[in-house]
Amino acid sequence: MEGESSLRQKAEEINFIAGTSWSELHAGTNAMGTSLAIGTPMQVFASEHFCQSVHNWVCSAAPIKDPVTKKVLGGINLTGIWDVVHPHSLSTVVSTAQVIEEKLLSHLKFEQFMLMEHYIEIAHKNHGKSVAVLDRGYQVIKASPLFYENDWIDKNNRIIDLDNVDVSLDHTYRWKEEKRNGGWTFELIPYFHQGCPIGYIVHAISPPKASRNTGNVTKHSFSNLIGQSPKFLSVTTEARSVANLDLPVLIEGESGTGKELLAQSIHSSSHRSLGPFVAINCGAIPKELAVSEIFGYEEGSFTGSLKGGRAGKFQQAEGGTIFLDEIGEMPLHLQTILLRVLEEGEIVRLGGNQPIKLNVRVIAATNCDLKKACKEGTFRKDLYYRLNILSLQVPPLRERSGDIPLILDRLFKNICIDLGRPQLKLDDRALLALERYEWPGNVRELRNFAYKMAVKVKGNIITNADLPRELREESTIKEYTAVNVSDCYMDKELQPFLSSPQCREAMCETLSLKDQELHTILTVLNELNGNITEAAKRLGIHRSTIYRKLGREYSRERASYAPK
Repeated sequence: MEGESSLRQKAEEINFIAGTSWSELHAGTNAMGTSLAIGTPMQVFASEHFCQSVHNWVCSAAPIKDPVTKKVLGGINLTGIWDVVHPHSLSTVVSTAQVIEEKLLSHLKFEQFMLMEHYIEIAHKNHGKSVAVLDRGYQVIKASPLFYENDWIDKNNRIIDLDNVDVSLDHTYRWKEEKRNGGWTFELIPYFHQGCPIGYIVHAISPPKASRNTGNVTKHSFSNLIGQSPKFLSVTTEARSVANLDLPVLIEGESGTGKELLAQSIHSSSHRSLGPFVAINCGAIPKELAVSEIFGYEEGSFTGSLKGGRAGKFQQAEGGTIFLDEIGEMPLHLQTILLRVLEEGEIVRLGGNQPIKLNVRVIAATNCDLKKACKEGTFRKDLYYRLNILSLQVPPLRERSGDIPLILDRLFKNICIDLGRPQLKLDDRALLALERYEWPGNVRELRNFAYKMAVKVKGNIITNADLPRELREESTIKEYTAVNVSDCYMDKELQPFLSSPQCREAMCETLSLKDQELHTILTVLNELNGNITEAAKRLGIHRSTIYRKLGREYSRERASYAPK
């Protein structure tokens, strides 16, 4: 808000100040709120206002629209006392809104440039893959020739199967083409620049073909990975971009985050997808058998060896991918051999003399800090740098809590079908408790929780009372901390009581769910100096959710001031 000081003082008397809601829903007819609601410029003169206290004012407003999606982003409003308002105030706000929209249009050109640059990068790295890049309005910026050859793009430069998709879509969308060209599958993935979605990437996935293998096949692809959080989308986007590069990949992340699922997805999306995918747990193979198991052996190498020898895991992965899980637990003597395999691209079997050439891609994964292991001497530095050419960091579940409802929905659907029981849903309070829990076991722990609930809960709805005790206690402590309860008590002798089990139970009963949510949001906003975007990221919710919940609270508080 800007304007003449005495006029602003009069405006404050009718609550025309920053932070109040002048939407048509809350304040009735007024230029600013009604213009935003209907999406057109308008002027409301004196008694045309719904609220009697505004009958002495004239307001002119014009909406600002996104040049791509045509959604209303905001508005320009000029307000003044009725007898001194300039006759051109409405045309002034319309002109101002147009200038802003022109600035947005020039920013759109920059977004399109970034999308084109990303397309060139994808096309260079993924030979043989068909992709298209779209702007936020689903207009095609650039696409592989196959999209045009198969008539997947219409005369309006839009992908035909996206005509009925909601333009507010902000997560991965997958559909299958059954009628034309043999049943291709498509994935539309948001593309982010500096944390903001600026467009979409569409991957065309050909119909599945029979594999050359009878075993060692993958069960997962990128379409099986569930998540909408920025960190998760960032790592999957990066993984897609490196899928067709024949370079080692190191996947780092805590136990249970789905590192092997990501490795399988990379393999399934690569030009090696028809080859085998061989997984080895480097920490589970006995030291005495490790060399022969991984690199194979020749006949007569040791007592009990098979006639003709045996191919090791690397040879079994010929033409495909070998996945070295828990690489940090590999013994040092094996690390030395592995380094030579990576450097030379060949192996020598145990008891053999002749090197055997390999055509294998290596993907390794670890849940430990390999840099620290190098300093401690338990992992070779040269092997670390050889593996760490392409590195992916899988975020833990606590950093993508907004994905928990999506993952649980998929888990419950599959588990309930397997157990032959009715489908399960979570009520709001139980879901809030799960989103606040730290999940030290990550997705693996979440899957175990889903099985427990499917067996334990007899009805269709999981309530807070059905949750394991540790989840309820964790949630209660965080709820009470969020309202700064400890700050309300200056007597430090009360602190031990506040963390006691008895007090935890009392907390759940004392605070309503809405109060708990509101206090949590307000506390985080206070810590971040009112930054809604950062607060939404920390809480794992959308910005609109914060506005909605705070808006409801404001509406209740202002109910007594509603126009009669």
